[in-house]
Amino acid sequence: MFSNVTWTTIDPSVEPAHFSRFPVGIANNTEEVTAALNRAIEAAAVPGSREKKKALIRHADPGNEPFAICHCTGEPERLVVLSTIIELAWINDDVTEELTHTKAMVKHQILMEAMELDKLVSAPIGYFNQRELFFGLAVQKAVKMDPESGSKMISVLSNYLLTFDDSAEDFATMDEYNPYRVGNCGYWISSYFIRWGLGFDLTDSEYELIREFDFSMGIILGLTNDYFSWSIEKDQVTDRTRNAVRVLMKEHGVEDTAARSLLRGLIILEEEKAHRLKQKALNATPPPSSAVLRYIDAIELYVGGSCYWHATAPRA
Repeated sequence: MFSNVTWTTIDPSVEPAHFSRFPVGIANNTEEVTAALNRAIEAAAVPGSREKKKALIRHADPGNEPFAICHCTGEPERLVVLSTIIELAWINDDVTEELTHTKAMVKHQILMEAMELDKLVSAPIGYFNQRELFFGLAVQKAVKMDPESGSKMISVLSNYLLTFDDSAEDFATMDEYNPYRVGNCGYWISSYFIRWGLGFDLTDSEYELIREFDFSMGIILGLTNDYFSWSIEKDQVTDRTRNAVRVLMKEHGVEDTAARSLLRGLIILEEEKAHRLKQKALNATPPPSSAVLRYIDAIELYVGGSCYWHATAPRA
């Protein structure tokens, strides 16, 4: 469904840790994306900080650049901008996840304010730190590129910041955890930027056709992240561990190695469910629009790419 392909297919079978059924690709301008992200990291992250170290490691290799892989379908110029926005939000998450929940919510509110142009230009010197300032500037650059989508983009990002960390609950079951994790892992902003990167959005009726499929793909994304990040997160100092391995340990009374194996099985089952929901959408009457078909292809590349990147990425 892509008339102008700007990415190259990756064969994930050579990576033994990769297990997703979905395809993988990498944007042809991955070196440009990596260079832009490293400039943003140098400008926005605190020198010597843990979050800066982590950011530089994940963007050290253009051949394994996470945004060029996950968002490989994006138009080249848009890909650079959306990657910068999401990376700065990622760094912010690395900072706030080690704050108390109350303090973290305050920082999320400040990042929301940075997206408002009047506050960005009129705030007293020092009100926004470097990370918040560059985040706001990156959002405004995206708005300038596509003014018609500006208010929607800010709304999506604001909703993410309001809700992704809005619960201090220590989840006891996967049924409770999964709906929370979809938003917490950033799926809704990433799925929005998949569409923005391609230069379109879906109507309400178009989205309704794939709503169940999309939610299932969000579960897969969040749980896959949990599966690969547990080795780091299990020892993290925080008042709210957000990982399905821990939830499964509590729910089933098992050790983490057994819980992690169980999680992998749940991810595979969810991928099978998403595939069935996709087929249901494809067989609908009337048939799905070209925009829906493009989104399905792109989000499969996103979720498949996420598993591939997590399977191959260095950890810090």
